[in-house]
Amino acid sequence: MKFTDQINLGSCVKNVGIKGSPSAAVYRDKLYVIYNGTGGDGLYFITYDGKDWADPIQLGGVVGGVGIAENSNPSAVVAHDLLYVFYNGAGNDGTYYITYDGNEVKGPVAVKALIGAMSFLKGTSPAATVYERPYLFWVGSSDNGVYYSFLDHNTWTGQTRVNTSVPNMGIASGTNPFAIEYMANFYLFYNGAGGDGTFYTVLTNRGWQPPVGIKGQIKDMGFRKNTSPTACLSGGTYQLLVFYAGSGQDGIYVTSYDGTGDKTWTKQVHVACPNGVPGILDGTSPCAITYKQTPHLFWNGSGDDGIYMTTVEA
Repeated sequence: MKFTDQINLGSCVKNVGIKGSPSAAVYRDKLYVIYNGTGGDGLYFITYDGKDWADPIQLGGVVGGVGIAENSNPSAVVAHDLLYVFYNGAGNDGTYYITYDGNEVKGPVAVKALIGAMSFLKGTSPAATVYERPYLFWVGSSDNGVYYSFLDHNTWTGQTRVNTSVPNMGIASGTNPFAIEYMANFYLFYNGAGGDGTFYTVLTNRGWQPPVGIKGQIKDMGFRKNTSPTACLSGGTYQLLVFYAGSGQDGIYVTSYDGTGDKTWTKQVHVACPNGVPGILDGTSPCAITYKQTPHLFWNGSGDDGIYMTTVEA
């Protein structure tokens, strides 16, 4: 797997200062990168149209009351022609979201007020995705597993605990799950509580399936403390790529899964760019997304010097 040169987005736009890990979504043919600003002044986003990056826009400048919990990151997803940005509230009182329709930002909306009960483990972040409808995942405040709710005909369902169906699922403290649709099924990835690599469970028409450890199939795999996996489609080959921060504090690694053929995982590969091996800030996680059939990878630089990007070559 080959990667393009890593780029500090600060060389493309002005004043990109990030605290924590970035999130990304594709909305109306533009790539949005959403992040928590370093000045403690809330969320920002920058956009890319395939050619040029636009300067940061502060969401707090157009919508009030957006306060983000300490050591937490946003999660963005697109549904119903809206860009949703989820975040854990600064008061540790549940997850909130704001929406953007291309012109106007609305919110924030408290998910807790819509589903009746909700609390998250401090130091964790929500994980939003779409599988026929918007899904929101989070780690319970008692560190008792992963919960989710989904938007069904404009109504958010009550919270459901994944561990009820997958009792052997143990997620590492201080980490977050990541979910993605692949091959008509729903894959939920998480770093294992035993520090033994990344695992996943798959939601099929038969319900949630027993967890599978990727390390058990590729033999060598570890993750850095307080970091989480991310995944995206490969583009043309239709493989599933899973990225994670390596346990040796030596950058980002990737493994791929072929669900169309032999249904096996490849050995982990170090993300290495022609202009150097990317370094990721301790305690932060990479963010992967496919845009215009090309996997894009974002991360907070190891020098705490902004958002970096590379892409997977065809």
